[in-house]
This record gives sequence, structure tokens and C-alpha cells, in this order.
Amino acid sequence: MVIELGHSNGGIVPAADASLPFSRLKAMVCESVGPVRHEVSVPFHDSQVRGAALLIQTGWDRLWDTDAYWEPGPYLADHLIFRMVRSGVKLVGVDFPVAGRSSATRLLTSGQIPIVENLRGLNSLPRVGFRFSAVPIESSEPIRLAHAYADIE
Repeated sequence: MVIELGHSNGGIVPAADASLPFSRLKAMVCESVGPVRHEVSVPFHDSQVRGAALLIQTGWDRLWDTDAYWEPGPYLADHLIFRMVRSGVKLVGVDFPVAGRSSATRLLTSGQIPIVENLRGLNSLPRVGFRFSAVPIESSEPIRLAHAYADIE
């Protein structure tokens, strides 16, 4: 079963392409506090996320298509970013917008971990046992979502 996770692609789900750097990554969803402004911190073991996509669900996506979505919301905690870099996370996905070129964004991207923002529907995924794929819009940091989807195994 394939679940679309982006907001803007009109229901188009691209075929998995092994040549893409973010195709069919082992993935897991970690849930944070909720759709309020807060420092995101989620538990995981380093071995769970090494080489994987770590998707962070806050519920902020419920505000999509409202002015409130673009107001200050969840943000990545410095200690979480450090752990993701140290653990070898391949990609981070979040269900909220990542503010400009924040120190968090710079640290993640300098650690070679791209960020996919504005995901939706993470609550419909199992916590583990699926593959995540994202097709980025060229030369964009954080990765601006062209298509993202999960393939539940």
C-alpha cells in the first residue's frame, strides 16, 4: 500500500526509483508533543535510525491550508539534531515548515542530513515497517517537497 505524504502534488505518486538518493529508505515515525509551538524531542535508539528516514509527527499538518500553519510552530531541538547527525540518520521528515536558514537547518544540512518539510498524514503510518521515498525539487535547502510517499510492506 502506498500513502502520499505531501500537500502539493495533486495525488500523483511516482514509481520508486532506486537511482534517487531518497528512494525506499527504511523509515520510522516518532511522535512529538502535539500541534503547539514546542521544541521537538523524540526518543530513538541510534541503531534504529542509522541510514534511515526519521519522520517526526507533531500534528501541525492539521493546520495546513490555514494562516496558522505559517505561524511559529514546532522546531527541532539542538540536542535532537546532534543525535540525528551522530546516529547517521539519512533523511529527516517533519510535518511543519522549517524556518528559513536557521541554525538547526544549517547543522543538519552540514551534517549531510536533508530535511523534508510539510509532510502530512504521518499519523496514518505504522511506527516502523515501511519505506519512505521523496523526490526533491532541485537545488533547494531544506528539500522542498515535490513528491513524498510511504510504501507499507
